Amino acid sequence: MKFTELTVKEYDNFVQNPSLESHYFQTKENIGTREADGFEVVLLGIKDTDNRVVVASLFSKIPTMGSYVYYSNRGPVMDYSDLGLVEFYLRELEKYLRQHQCLYVKIDPYWIYQIYDKDVNPLPDSTKNDAIVNLFKSHGYHHHGFTTKYDTSSQVRWMGVLDLKDETPASLKKQFDSQRKRNINKAINYGVKVRFLGEDELDKFLKLYRETEERAGFVSKTDEYFKNFIEHYGDKVLIPLAYIDLDEYITSLQESLNDKEGRRDQMMAKENKSDKQLKKISELDKQIEHDQKELLKASELRQTDGSVLDLAAGVYFANAYEVNYFSGGSSEKYNQYMGPYMMHWYMINYCFEHGYDRYNFYGLSGDFTEDSEDYGVYRFKRGFNVQIEELIGDFYKPIQKVKYWIFNTLNNIRQKVKK
Repeated sequence: MKFTELTVKEYDNFVQNPSLESHYFQTKENIGTREADGFEVVLLGIKDTDNRVVVASLFSKIPTMGSYVYYSNRGPVMDYSDLGLVEFYLRELEKYLRQHQCLYVKIDPYWIYQIYDKDVNPLPDSTKNDAIVNLFKSHGYHHHGFTTKYDTSSQVRWMGVLDLKDETPASLKKQFDSQRKRNINKAINYGVKVRFLGEDELDKFLKLYRETEERAGFVSKTDEYFKNFIEHYGDKVLIPLAYIDLDEYITSLQESLNDKEGRRDQMMAKENKSDKQLKKISELDKQIEHDQKELLKASELRQTDGSVLDLAAGVYFANAYEVNYFSGGSSEKYNQYMGPYMMHWYMINYCFEHGYDRYNFYGLSGDFTEDSEDYGVYRFKRGFNVQIEELIGDFYKPIQKVKYWIFNTLNNIRQKVKK
């Protein structure tokens, strides 16, 4: 085997293998986003004796103190269960970095440490992957730890994932909790639709995202941040918008109301009504009253807000391995129409239609207690019966040790001054 720089074609051919647990940050499209951010990119890998690529990694070179921090975001891409391959890679990577002005290297592999059910109980066939963590440590890498909180300096370490293999939309939906099923059905009954936004419609997503950001108080991502991804990822970025056409909804509601009123009138016209018939009339009266209120509410909303309401939108990345939910937003004013539920249900069905075995709701903090900062997020994803995947975490290794000590000391001083 040999360690080598890869061409973009060699790199792309390898990471597009759907059997590899690859992340969207390790696709060729991310080369453009990193270069647009002002960083050099180098593609490093290993070829076997038949000249086939068996490891590939996208590294950003971040200028620091006259050297570079080499960062492989969610890489390298390889079979981490082959510990001999991992060891060879780490050994050869260090040789390369010593020859290419590396201050320190940081990697956060997209590899699972342990898998749990929705209630955070380890799955029966899942064991802690300590072997790979210990292997990194044996090569001088520092482990950032088994974190259970969000950290702006690290990628999320916990994810909620739907395994779609051997499932159908119907069988999967049966596994959702009652609230998820009820809200999806509500959205369907309201006639909520989903369409993909074009690049020139990003403002629709951003409006919903900013509203949610203000409501939830989470850390902001700039407009340029999203635009950079959309420009370079092309059709690997999906931006679904859940919306309702009130004209269509009102027409449908009026037709349903007319039908119920007609059936009620027919029942009322009969003499000597049985208790069963009277019960049906009473039930219809309740349904008619509900529909009348809904009709009035929708008609008033159409007058004030227009006929088409944008309910929820999200940014997704699709690679060979999975469809990954990246970020989203929704309108609190229109939450009765269950836009986020329809968006996720639509995208889950998109996975079935396009042959994906994984629907990744993505980030969780790892703190699953009721007073955690993202308990509501966990509760939402838990309702879909996700499996919770814990990744092995971040690793970093100083290459120029004296210079790294100086860098780290100065950085610690700056942090103290800020406080």
